[in-house]
Amino acid sequence: MSTAQATVHVDLDAIQQNFSYVRELSPASKIMAVIKADGYGHGAAQVARKLRDADAFGVARVSEAVKLREAGVHGPICLLEGVLNTEELNLASIYELQVVIHAEEQLEMLGRAGARRAIWLKIDTGMGRLGLSPDRAEALIAKLGSQQLLGLMTHFACADEPDETMTESQIETIVSLSQTLQKFQPAAGILNLANSAAILAHPHGHADWVRPGLMLYGGSPMVDGHPNYALQPAMTFSAPVIAIRQVKAGTSVGYGATWTAEKDSRIAVVAAGYADGYPREVDAGASVLVHGQMRGLVGRVSMDMLSVRLEDEDSVEIGDQVVLWGEGLPIEEVARHAGTIPYTLMCGIGGRVRRTWRGEVRG
Repeated sequence: MSTAQATVHVDLDAIQQNFSYVRELSPASKIMAVIKADGYGHGAAQVARKLRDADAFGVARVSEAVKLREAGVHGPICLLEGVLNTEELNLASIYELQVVIHAEEQLEMLGRAGARRAIWLKIDTGMGRLGLSPDRAEALIAKLGSQQLLGLMTHFACADEPDETMTESQIETIVSLSQTLQKFQPAAGILNLANSAAILAHPHGHADWVRPGLMLYGGSPMVDGHPNYALQPAMTFSAPVIAIRQVKAGTSVGYGATWTAEKDSRIAVVAAGYADGYPREVDAGASVLVHGQMRGLVGRVSMDMLSVRLEDEDSVEIGDQVVLWGEGLPIEEVARHAGTIPYTLMCGIGGRVRRTWRGEVRG
């Protein structure tokens, strides 16, 4: 294994602490821990084994659920995007997966296949993406037949903007619909609503179930882009120094010669680039941590390398680790300099990046 390799260190104990914080904020709600996209880059199986107290796990696709089952995860797993065809429906039956129904065709598919599954009905209350029209919900409730209805689900479009009134409107819509439908189907009174942003900003929308995702991993979901210091960052992304260059004044560094040294400088070349998940789009104000000290990037981030300007007092050697985000450097700061959000950074870690886990639970 190459030692010139970027590494993601995952602190599973931090994820457990964040899970406990969700319990503190939503003591009356069950928790569906969202671990899609390989646990937002943290390792879905490792996270699931750590969060054994979760009431269920949420994934986007059947393939993700199958991997979890094969890794020994036995708790309830919910397919948040439902099933696409009969092959996926058969896998949902074999692996005992909960299925979200967001289109009438999916319910018809279950009926044709004679399949009986534990299902959630997803209602589109304003996200405009997936979900059944509230106007059709009553008719569909009557068609459930032998399906085991777990409750109603919706997704908030603007919960990360606390002052946005749309979330209140969505809550009112789903609560009103629930009150109507439970006259025909008692399980329609069970509501699964709040994502991470709503857990933090809309406590009256917690309902019976909450679905934390980003906040489990220590990232803030709020639109202001500021870290939430009540959450513990679980991912530290680092890479080694592979060269230290003496650069004379007037010398440029990197593609496009976008940075030129104003004075004689030392530059550390670090073995990480956009192929590893560090964004090429970071602006000139972006920093990394060198022995715990903020040091600025110079030049463009390339596929495999980035360059850092060292200060005179820095004692740096080949092989020293540079923190790209994580402990001591909030991922929200890097996301802001890249014009993106923490989700994309966590989920964009490249396949060649080595991963380690602290606090791992076996079996």
